[in-house]
Amino acid sequence: MNGGTIILALAGLFSFFAGAYIAATGDRALGIALMAMGLIFQMMCLRHLKQARLKDQDDARR
Repeated sequence: MNGGTIILALAGLFSFFAGAYIAATGDRALGIALMAMGLIFQMMCLRHLKQARLKDQDDARR
């Protein structure tokens, strides 16, 4: 797993949780938009992981 994949995973988690907090405490539309961005980042992370698995580019070779 490379650094870009880790960054996407962390950005997805942060965006989703920040969006959930903002939607619960203040601007609902902005919170929902941030949660949607978080889910998009997570989907991009999963796509990177799937491509790495298909290309056999993992860190520990078997």
